[in-house]
Amino acid sequence: MAKSLNVADKTAGQVVIVEDEAESRKAMSMALRRKGYHVEAFADGAEAIVHIKDNCDDIDVVITDLRMPGVDGLTVVRETKQANDDISVILVTAFASVDSAVEAMKQGADDYLTKPIDLFEFRTRVSKLFKNVTLNREVEHLQSRLDKKYGFECIIGKSAAMEEVFDKVRAVAGTKANVLILGESGTGKELFANALHQNSKMKTHRFLPINCAAIPGEILESELFGHERGSFTGAINRKIGKFELASPGTIFLDEIGDMNLDLQVKLLRVLENREFMRVGGSEMIKLNTRFVFATNTNLEDAVSSGDFREDLYYRINVVSIRIPPLRERTEDIPLLINHYLDLICKENDRSVPGVAPDVMERLVRYSWPGNVRELRNAVENMAIFCQGDLITLDLLPATLNARQEKPGEFSIPAGMTMDELEREAIYQTLDRVDGNKTRAAEILGIGLRTLQRKLKDYEGGNEE
Repeated sequence: MAKSLNVADKTAGQVVIVEDEAESRKAMSMALRRKGYHVEAFADGAEAIVHIKDNCDDIDVVITDLRMPGVDGLTVVRETKQANDDISVILVTAFASVDSAVEAMKQGADDYLTKPIDLFEFRTRVSKLFKNVTLNREVEHLQSRLDKKYGFECIIGKSAAMEEVFDKVRAVAGTKANVLILGESGTGKELFANALHQNSKMKTHRFLPINCAAIPGEILESELFGHERGSFTGAINRKIGKFELASPGTIFLDEIGDMNLDLQVKLLRVLENREFMRVGGSEMIKLNTRFVFATNTNLEDAVSSGDFREDLYYRINVVSIRIPPLRERTEDIPLLINHYLDLICKENDRSVPGVAPDVMERLVRYSWPGNVRELRNAVENMAIFCQGDLITLDLLPATLNARQEKPGEFSIPAGMTMDELEREAIYQTLDRVDGNKTRAAEILGIGLRTLQRKLKDYEGGNEE
């Protein structure tokens, strides 16, 4: 009977040896114990299987003889893998043959050794397997952290609007369909793109985000496609682009509406043919990358105005997911405030203050043009300056402490003509959304081209 497993000694490496020959069992056990492994040795396969099943979460490597009375080595392999597929298994036998090796691998064995055993080679093989086990566990640990950080758990919202978004992301995550995420600035489009990746079959591969608005077109092409040495002035080395680096993972192209027309044509070819060439290259590179796009502009208006290719629009808009602005899910605002307040205070090692009811009411009524990003900044500001155990009205940032107006409410003097009222409404709306013409057009209920035309007329002095 083997000694009980010392779980506390997990870092040394837990090994189970199943060998009916006493001398061989002793030699293998001593060889590994001298290297710091914790070894449990069994002469009987059935007894070993019971032990393995009882301790399957703590065992790293199982080493079993093939030919044993009663339960044979292949059964030990099969039962071990059924208990925990992460346990590595080495099959040892004096009856070396291709058939037995193939059968062992079919049952799940990770390695195969023949007798008489070279103890140096034996230790080397065990060490290699143990390193693989350790690496796999580190990857799993990292993956679990990524799931927690970028999964749905990190996206705060219980409103009906957010539940609808969650359902769409879950439905499309397991596919390879192109996804277009729509939403105003600050709604968390990249967060949803990452959640989509983390809930897909590509979660173990890279997620690469790139902001198309932040990089000039000529540089963006090199960033996406890569380039060959000497392809242009300054290209002193070959550069691997984001398309290659992301494969077979996910690439997230944010602010796709700001990509220039020349690059749009090249992106369309990539999406249609699933291959591309580096800048200055002559070799086609196959692509196995999942594409997720995002924009805060109205692409249909951009298509109408000729600023975005219609064929590319339909190619990227296979599945569209709209992230609702904060003003459309006000029931989530208290949840977000408490979440960020707790997070920020923990980061700064401060006690978490409460929020006075009148402050919470003011925060819920505010329209939040900057959405979740603006809300987080506001919470951080209030948390930093709060000296007591309650956030009061005097701690509200200036933009929130001003007179609260309902969305769409304007201060317009009486006596204006309809044309003057229209112009004032347009200018006040633009001022409210910091000059975002797409958002202003949405609020006013007119097309982007109509808004642009009216602004041009106003600037030219020809009021309609």
